[in-house]
Amino acid sequence: MHVREGDLVLLDTGAADHDAAVFADPDRFDLQRPAVPHLTFGHGARYCIGAPLARIELQVVFSQLAARFPTLRLDCPVEELTFDPNVLTGGLTALPVTW
Repeated sequence: MHVREGDLVLLDTGAADHDAAVFADPDRFDLQRPAVPHLTFGHGARYCIGAPLARIELQVVFSQLAARFPTLRLDCPVEELTFDPNVLTGGLTALPVTW
């Protein structure tokens, strides 16, 4: 395949994080997976300037969520979680929880 001048090229950075050579069982949803470098916020000159703020916000949200709802847990077997294949960045179709 050749990319010609003027062709639209879309890169699915979410797909980059599914390399079995880098990620053990890359298609399994695993909250305990050790952190590894990824491309979600870009790299180099294309690095998202909002990435540090987004990381801080996520840390605060998840730590406070656990503190506010200490009995929060998944309300279905992990095997029943489904992902939306029609979204470029993927994502769960639903995340049923109970507390």
